[in-house]
Amino acid sequence: MTAQLTKIRGIKPDAIICWGTNPGPAVIAKNAKQLGLKIPLYMSHGVSSKKFIELAGDAAEGIRLPSGKVLVADVLPASDPQKKALMAFVKDYQNHYKAEGDHFGGHAWDAVMLLKGAFENGADTPAAIRDQLEKTKQFHGIGGTFTYSSQDHAGLGKEAFVLVEVKDKDWVIVK
Repeated sequence: MTAQLTKIRGIKPDAIICWGTNPGPAVIAKNAKQLGLKIPLYMSHGVSSKKFIELAGDAAEGIRLPSGKVLVADVLPASDPQKKALMAFVKDYQNHYKAEGDHFGGHAWDAVMLLKGAFENGADTPAAIRDQLEKTKQFHGIGGTFTYSSQDHAGLGKEAFVLVEVKDKDWVIVK
């Protein structure tokens, strides 16, 4: 990606945004470092795992991105409504799979737990499942605190994300 980054450097942007999943963004981070770019580099949540830091190496330092809170669960205040679920998920995932519990696995956990709740409330058809999910309020999952309605099937707000940065080969919350 050096040709593209060299062209970008020439137009003097305020920042570079790379939207992708590994390994491509790690290559871009390495190429930007090799070119000596001082332009802030932002990534998408598609790289929000320790694997990105491993792949990008020293070039990951200082890169920022929006992410679910699972990457920084251990440093969240005790008052964060997601912290309990996040810490349990991270621990259980590590114990079971011997790997980092990240938001990718968390999406599946949230889906299963939300469906479990719908089934426990009597849902037994697709329409009943939808109706039960639309009644879900303040479900503290891995991806955020979900509140659904008939008009909102995403269930999450902007508070589901935090801005994180790589510092000393780890994720930290940008304040």
